[in-house]
Amino acid sequence: MTAEEIRKKIDDLTRRTEAANTKRAEIAGQLQAKKTELMNLIAEIKEAGYDPKNLVEARNQAQQQLEKTIATYEKDLAQVEEALAKF
Repeated sequence: MTAEEIRKKIDDLTRRTEAANTKRAEIAGQLQAKKTELMNLIAEIKEAGYDPKNLVEARNQAQQQLEKTIATYEKDLAQVEEALAKF
């Protein structure tokens, strides 16, 4: 390689290194923002009284309880409607 070719190669490598470092810093910033967002969500879940590790199980239990309550309400309402129909 000639001195000019070496200089061009060094310039190209320097430019590519700077571009990679800029992109790396941008990605690091995005990662930190996502980590902060995740920590805020975890805090919100804990404040609501749930364990983030068992959130799916807690949701399933709450849904089962809700469905049971709805079924009971519907049964009671049917009894009231039947009694009113006889009156």
